[in-house]
Amino acid sequence: MGVAVAAVLPLVAAPAPAGAIDRAEILLRDLHPDYRIFVNAIHPMDETAVNGSPVYMALVRAGAGDPGRHESAPYAGPGARNDILYDPGVFTGTRGPAWTMLLLDHEYFHARHLAGATGLPLPLRNGAGVERHFFEAAAWGYTVGEARAGRYPGLREEEFREALDRYGEHYRALRALTREDNPALWSSLADPLRGDVAVRATGSPSPAVPSHLSGSGRAPAIP
Repeated sequence: MGVAVAAVLPLVAAPAPAGAIDRAEILLRDLHPDYRIFVNAIHPMDETAVNGSPVYMALVRAGAGDPGRHESAPYAGPGARNDILYDPGVFTGTRGPAWTMLLLDHEYFHARHLAGATGLPLPLRNGAGVERHFFEAAAWGYTVGEARAGRYPGLREEEFREALDRYGEHYRALRALTREDNPALWSSLADPLRGDVAVRATGSPSPAVPSHLSGSGRAPAIP
């Protein structure tokens, strides 16, 4: 989610017993029953990762426990399935459950996008900055559209404004990186981001071996 997000859900819950469905997974399942097509697993970050990570949720490759490690970078391409990691602190903060749902939906969209199951392109091998800001603008734009449609009942006005601001920040950063230096790339990425309909999850994945995202210099996980 770009930078650290305030912790959410004013509930203190004990860890789920062995074999129980993760509480974050229950929330996402209720939002998107098809989530397992795109998400391999949803689980808390390793304790060491929580202490050293500035993010509260992130998309990583299957089995990774620390979003800060470069080998945790998610796969991209048709058929990709990655994991959603979250800081357990999201269940003990001052935000409401609607914000937690929005954040999970944000990661769900990342998972769909990387699997090639949205109407948006995958700007791979265009540099770490371009990748990051395009992926984030797309996911924040998607959640803004879903919030406007009432998908997160109880979402506070300031939480909606935060999501809208995050979308604007990444859109402007993407524009600064590409509009003058590579107008064709800017047009190919900016046009699909305009309007709510363009960033809604559409399409379906095709079975294929997923590829890695761009290598050196990119963020190890997609927050």
